[in-house]
Amino acid sequence: MKLIISLLLIALILGCSDFDNFYQGKRVGSKDLTGSSIVVAKIGGETITKEDLIKSLNGLPPRQRINYLSSPERLREYLDSFINQMVLYKEAEKMSIDKREKIKESLQNYERRLLIQALSQDIMDHQISEEEIKKYYEENPNSFKQVRVSEIFIKANPEQGISKDEARTIAWLVVNRANAGESFEELVKYFSDDITSKKRGGDFGYISRGSLPADIGNKIFNLKIGEISDPIETENGFIIIKVTEDPKSIPLDQVIGQIQVELRKKTFSDYTKKLREQIGVEIFEDNLKKISENG
Repeated sequence: MKLIISLLLIALILGCSDFDNFYQGKRVGSKDLTGSSIVVAKIGGETITKEDLIKSLNGLPPRQRINYLSSPERLREYLDSFINQMVLYKEAEKMSIDKREKIKESLQNYERRLLIQALSQDIMDHQISEEEIKKYYEENPNSFKQVRVSEIFIKANPEQGISKDEARTIAWLVVNRANAGESFEELVKYFSDDITSKKRGGDFGYISRGSLPADIGNKIFNLKIGEISDPIETENGFIIIKVTEDPKSIPLDQVIGQIQVELRKKTFSDYTKKLREQIGVEIFEDNLKKISENG
């Protein structure tokens, strides 16, 4: 029970992102225009100054900061929460809770995660130039294609007695009837379980190749206008696609954000790959397989 309480205490302290700034910053002190320190509270022999309080408040989201500054009562509530954390922290130090193996391990894990997160953020903050964006766009034209489609969704619903196999059978029935010349819009009306697209005669709008898994994207973008896809399996059933317009390129200015994400992911991947090569990483596949087989 004591261990659980200790872990919760550490989690509480670590969970407050601005606690450390507040605790360290209060040693700086603050002075008014006459040079006197403005002390708002004392904890033992240590003081909390106006500057400490403002510095801590500035670390909060704007809405929370405004809320706490809206009245003396709310500001006092905020100050009290910090005082409680500080006295608990001092007591934990006094009891040498930070020397316990479980706590030390938790703190080490937290520090490791924090350092990894900081480095990862530094890598992902890499500035992407306009030239890099344009080059990626030009070298990956298929990733920025979009096509307009209509769809029929056949839902597998075991609760209503429609298994996945039965949904597959229905989907193939629909495909065969569509390929035999029946109106796709009429088939939508009688078979589709997608209420939204059903109201539009099956029109799903535009889909981009880059937003689809490669195997599904290839199936759809290889279709010509008017062609019907075979049933495409999803988690909840099957989708039948009819292409209604030729594929066209999405303008560069509409995909800049997407390209920036892809380039940052590539930067991160290249960076970690380089580190692995520098450090030297070897994976013993046979041993890994044995662990997996033995559970």
